[in-house]
Order: sequence, then structure tokens, then C-alpha cells
Amino acid sequence: MDDEKTLAFIREEIDSIDSEIIALLESRFNLTKEIGPIKRSLDKDLFDESREEEILKKIDELALIYPKEDLKEIFKLIMKTSLNQQKIDE
Repeated sequence: MDDEKTLAFIREEIDSIDSEIIALLESRFNLTKEIGPIKRSLDKDLFDESREEEILKKIDELALIYPKEDLKEIFKLIMKTSLNQQKIDE
């Protein structure tokens, strides 16, 4: 396979993975939208610092080739977006 075909193949694979990531983020977002009303019914704060720390700690414990600090920043943004949506849904 020549380099142009290899490049095109790899890009198709990346596009496929990107679609999977987006679908998973949508699923996660839908679940976090369900959490907001539950937290309110339990009279809990929407922001749960210990839960965020737990998620970030799990990243630290993983054996990854992806840079952990970058991954943690991505997850912080995901969690911030979810929290903002829960606030909107109030």
C-alpha cells in the first residue's frame, strides 16, 4: 500500500473513532441530564467535587499512552459541560 492510500485509510479509521467518541459523549450527556433532577430531589449540590476527583483519580491509575494531564483536561471540560446543562435544566 502506498503512502497516500495508507494516509487515507488511517484517516478513515480516525473518522470512525471520532464518530464513536461523539456517540459516547452524547450517551454520557444524556445520563448526566438525568442526574440533575435526582440531585435536586435529594437536596444535593449539582457540583460534586469528590465525584470529579474520583473520575480524575481513575485516569491517574490507568496505564495509558495518551498524556494523562491532557486527558484530565478533556474530562474536566466534559464534566463542566454536563454541570452547565444541569444548571440550565433547573
